[in-house]
Amino acid sequence: MSKVAEVLLALLKAYSPTGREKNAERVLIEVARGLGLEAHSDGVGNVIASKGDSCVMLLGHYDTVPGKLRVSVRKGTVSGRGAVDAKGPLAAMLVAASLSERPVRVAAVVGEEGDSRGVRELLKGGLPPYVIVGEPTNTVGVAIEYRGGAKLILRCRASGGHSSSPGDSAIEKLISCLERIQGSLKGIEGVSSRVTVMRGGEYENVLPRRAECILDLRFSVGHSLQEILERIEIEDGCDIILKGSVCPVSVRPTDPVPRALTRAIITSGAKPVLLRKLGSSDMNHILDYVRSCAAYGPGDSSLAHTDRERIQLKDLEFSVAVYKKAIEILSDSFSSIEATHSNF
Repeated sequence: MSKVAEVLLALLKAYSPTGREKNAERVLIEVARGLGLEAHSDGVGNVIASKGDSCVMLLGHYDTVPGKLRVSVRKGTVSGRGAVDAKGPLAAMLVAASLSERPVRVAAVVGEEGDSRGVRELLKGGLPPYVIVGEPTNTVGVAIEYRGGAKLILRCRASGGHSSSPGDSAIEKLISCLERIQGSLKGIEGVSSRVTVMRGGEYENVLPRRAECILDLRFSVGHSLQEILERIEIEDGCDIILKGSVCPVSVRPTDPVPRALTRAIITSGAKPVLLRKLGSSDMNHILDYVRSCAAYGPGDSSLAHTDRERIQLKDLEFSVAVYKKAIEILSDSFSSIEATHSNF
């Protein structure tokens, strides 16, 4: 079995849904040290593995969505929760760092699938100029754009009453409100809203007095959250509460990190594809704090967050080569820039 497969299996066996990453934190440190990297964790559980002082960071996350899956290797495929999003990319990053002849830092953060507390903690210490974010991009893709997002809590109140009476139901009001919201956003290109959690009801023959749901709102570059919220219409007796948000981000294909990744993919024998992703990632949080960044990683992104999470070993091994080559390109480019500046 290849080294990257061994690393991924170790990470997959350490189940780590958001908020419950502690056991995987220990495993991750052991794996990184076993690869010859210096490794430690910070106050929130981020694991930092490094080889020297570097201008390049490989930024992954090791928390996953909930839902344990059987970990297995069969016919060149590794299955398990997080195989795609995003322990597969993280495993390839760690192995690439261990093989790199250039200094490099790998950051495996917590909370990416939740409140992003890991990357927010990482920003406090500062980031190197070049960052590659480890996300599944179908192995030959380079993500140069992510939509922004907001988590909205929609709460409705009603008088309630007996279910046989013509009383007021908070659940029915919530449903009506959701229809109005979808109608107010219909036709706006690059904007979507989906219900991810719904709560309501007190007893089987009582009209509910309270109901709420969580809306996952996404919006592309060119839209502002304020503009979207101003368009939303809701029912009387209902309120929208903003739980958290992140702005959309976009980078030019000719910027240093996307350019290095596309060159590395070509050098490794494939044709790169530039991607504009519908979701968001830690790239949304870091773009303003670095010189250049983009996202890249092995795995079919359509399998992320599903019960069919699996990744091909050949894709993992290809990505190790891409990460390693991109580190080399960025390091040499940075050294050249620094040398030029020192001559003035």
